[in-house]
Amino acid sequence: MREPSATPRTPAVTPRQKSAAPRPKTGEREARRPSSESGPWWAGVRSSRDDAAAGGGRVDSDATAPLDRPARTETPGRPFPEVPRSTTAGAERARRKAAAAGVDTSAPARTGASARRELRRATRERRRYERAEAKRFTQRSRRRRLAWTVVGASVAGLVLLVLLVAYSPLLAVRTVVVEGTSRLDATAVTTALADEQGKPLALVDYGSIERDLAQFPLIASYSVEARPPNTLAVRIVERRPVAQVQTDAGFDLIDAAGVTVQQSPTRLDGFPILDLSGTTIGSPGFEAAAAVLMSLPDALLSQVSIISGSTPDSVTMTFAGAGQRVVWGDADDSDLKALILERLIATQDPSAQVEYDVSSPQSPVIR
Repeated sequence: MREPSATPRTPAVTPRQKSAAPRPKTGEREARRPSSESGPWWAGVRSSRDDAAAGGGRVDSDATAPLDRPARTETPGRPFPEVPRSTTAGAERARRKAAAAGVDTSAPARTGASARRELRRATRERRRYERAEAKRFTQRSRRRRLAWTVVGASVAGLVLLVLLVAYSPLLAVRTVVVEGTSRLDATAVTTALADEQGKPLALVDYGSIERDLAQFPLIASYSVEARPPNTLAVRIVERRPVAQVQTDAGFDLIDAAGVTVQQSPTRLDGFPILDLSGTTIGSPGFEAAAAVLMSLPDALLSQVSIISGSTPDSVTMTFAGAGQRVVWGDADDSDLKALILERLIATQDPSAQVEYDVSSPQSPVIR
């Protein structure tokens, strides 16, 4: 049977009793604290236990505990540290403030394990999102490349097909059609373009066509049109003869530019004679007379027998029949002058020897 220890038991001091007891002075605390030479404070407890074990008795740990420390009880495992009262009071105040602010304080706080689980879940979600984005971007890029590949292949195939068809004998020239000729012989033009027969429409030599048509002075302009599968059309615009000039060999029919359209040993019907006395082809007087002839309506042009223009502002005309004379002046306001001249002629006897002066259309004169 255990005998009571001779050392009186020191009552355990709770945190409330310890806080109520007077705090020792600094010097007293330092005196009670074990020095580094004697070892830590629990060295005495361990030595007492060793002595008790050697003597066959049991030493109460509370009897050897320092007076300024609370009594310690032996518990298996790691002891829980005591929470100071000030810490629990601060936590309580924080909960009250959070509740007053409307924050739900009933939810349990996250522990370290739950936080790690949340982090792992967030990491998995982020990786899953990144993989989905990479897959979507890759699919979009693949579709874009496929679309461009299809478009490029289609264009290349179309170009190749066009080249094969255009340069194949199936689209070779077999017929030459000449359009727009009246004074010009269309058969002569077709014969001149015989070199283009048998060529693919895409290989027609337009320079050669220009050289072949240059031998026809009656052609003012032309255009060439390829009409698949086998037709080459040439549209001709002929020169418009306006007058004829007398030469040593006969008469030359010329257009407004002075280009000879036709030659004849005798005078040609339907065209007035351009008197070159005091002027030449291509001079300002010639150009003014040609411009007047181009502006006359057919009813007046058919009556003109001779026209002259030694200077640009002295164009005159002589009508056939009674020989009526017209003083035209320059080529300005030719349309108005032609209208006034028609009205003046309507008021006179066609057989009368008169002179019409329309050089000033605002004040025409009949002499």
